[in-house]
Amino acid sequence: MKGYGLFYYIAEAFRGLRSNSVVNVLALGTITMAMLIVGVFLLAFFNLRGAVNTLGERLEMSVYLRDGTTQQEREYLLTILKSERGVKKVSYLSRAQALELFKRELKGQEALIEGLGENPLPDSYEVSIDQEYADAAKLEAMAKKFSTLPGVEDVSYGRQGVEALAGLLRLVVYGGTALAVFLGVTVVFIISNSVRLALYSRGQEIELMQWIGATRGFIQGPFLIEGMLLAMFGAALAVGVLAGIYYSLPQIAVVFLSGPNGLDFLPPPVVAYMVAGGGLLGISGAKVSVDRFLE
Repeated sequence: MKGYGLFYYIAEAFRGLRSNSVVNVLALGTITMAMLIVGVFLLAFFNLRGAVNTLGERLEMSVYLRDGTTQQEREYLLTILKSERGVKKVSYLSRAQALELFKRELKGQEALIEGLGENPLPDSYEVSIDQEYADAAKLEAMAKKFSTLPGVEDVSYGRQGVEALAGLLRLVVYGGTALAVFLGVTVVFIISNSVRLALYSRGQEIELMQWIGATRGFIQGPFLIEGMLLAMFGAALAVGVLAGIYYSLPQIAVVFLSGPNGLDFLPPPVVAYMVAGGGLLGISGAKVSVDRFLE
């Protein structure tokens, strides 16, 4: 109908939210809880991914040399290691240097080493790995290849830590995705029921509008915006609650949960996507009810 624009739809949507305030408050609370769970998984995902990226930037592989390896064999091995795809840098660490580093790590307990007599640590090449190869399968393949090279006694790269962190990240990604889909369907269902009640409460008004020639778009517009606003309010409230929990965490908990760069909150674009995604779910839920009602 002419003369009615977006502001009319928005005003009607707010009127609908006020007229069914009890139902909408209950729906808002449920949506907030659903979006809060999604936010927690997103927070865990981004911080775990940051930890994986940090690990990838610092990832090193130790290639231990056999005793009695000649200078020619070392130079040949160095050439092979440097030419390997995924290797950023290779540095030589003598057994004397390794012992000094070990002593620094054992501050106050140097007597443990002195009791050993002869230096038990081998010479090694410390290989810095490119971040693209911070994957358990790729690292395992690289370690196996290095271990077969002449003059190599053993290869170490902290396999268990890499696999555990990568497995945890996969669990959060797959589990969070499945949960997000389930909660998304839940939000659509909640909005659909809330809008359905609003439609039945205004049934006579809608019938009169149809009788005087109102278009389908004119009738459903306010209800679609009502569903969108309800879901967006729920998503924004969930972000607010999550931020409150995040900033009220005691320092000891932050240190325990965080990586080297601290526990990061959700990036602003992700917060915007959460709120916008909530709006799309709200429109979808409202459209389901409106289409059924106007059939």
